[in-house]
Amino acid sequence: MPSQKSKVLILGSLAFDYIMGFDSNFVYATKIDKLKEEYQSTITANSRKQHFGGTAGNIAYNMGLLNIGSVSLIGSVGKDFESLGYKDHITVFGNVELGIDIHEDEFTAACYIVNDVKANQMIIFHGGALDRCKELNLKDKIDDPENYIYAINSTQSVEAMINFTDQLYDLQIPIIFDPGQVTPLFPKEMLFETIKKSAIIIGNKFEIEQIQEKLDMSQEDLMSYLQAIIITKSKEGSELIYKSDNRIYHSEIPISTPNEIIDTTGAGDGYRAGILSGLMLNMTLLDACRLGSVVASFVVETVGAQTHRYSISQVRKRFFKTFNYIPTELEGIRNKKA
Repeated sequence: MPSQKSKVLILGSLAFDYIMGFDSNFVYATKIDKLKEEYQSTITANSRKQHFGGTAGNIAYNMGLLNIGSVSLIGSVGKDFESLGYKDHITVFGNVELGIDIHEDEFTAACYIVNDVKANQMIIFHGGALDRCKELNLKDKIDDPENYIYAINSTQSVEAMINFTDQLYDLQIPIIFDPGQVTPLFPKEMLFETIKKSAIIIGNKFEIEQIQEKLDMSQEDLMSYLQAIIITKSKEGSELIYKSDNRIYHSEIPISTPNEIIDTTGAGDGYRAGILSGLMLNMTLLDACRLGSVVASFVVETVGAQTHRYSISQVRKRFFKTFNYIPTELEGIRNKKA
């Protein structure tokens, strides 16, 4: 049965991803003189595709496909958010509600990625309106905090993530802290304060190690402040560290095998969407992480983080194939049209 708390809050980036191809090797198109501090590179892309992306957008998309509970997506976007189709794309899901600020003097965040023939990448990220998230006041956008089972505080500027932590803590909405690639940018004291106000932290093994090193803490030390730590390990699956009956447990979660792997972009966000959806169904955190593994397996089967489709029946089938059972909470969910 769904939780009495019927909502989750997603905070993070909304962005356009521009994927381009280069039919040679960057090594032969780049000149670097470190002594003179000179750099020159001329790249002529042979293809260009626009995809909808950003951590928050990717999580919301998957939660829209699952269609379990209500999703509030709060963030800052630019003048191109509607004209380039992102609003229509994400609001096609009836359970996704946007609480965004549109800044007409900015562009929506964009990530420009060029891949060469050796799978080397050249990446340029422009924050644009995303940098205005630090100005958001969640209390102006949320009038029923008691209905939120969790908020995921995902990667964006450190200042915005710290502000959101304080606001969520005041609103008494449990926090899943997901610092991602900005983990090294957190000042030590602010990182510690953020973790103390969070219920769960999630990150890949390098990000969790960075947190431990910066705070000089073991996983057991961190668990004295947290309910759980979730560590993603790419093709090695993930690990859940959690407390029960005053003991700390470690559970390894294997990947759910996709039909094929086309593009791994956004797989981690799909994993997070599965966890949040599972928690809204009152699953155990372990089963929710297993659902995350299943959802992530669908993401990698297409190019782009928001191009795949799946139904609840497909999710159940793949869950059983991977774990040899289906959680009772997932059994009674019917397929719904977005």
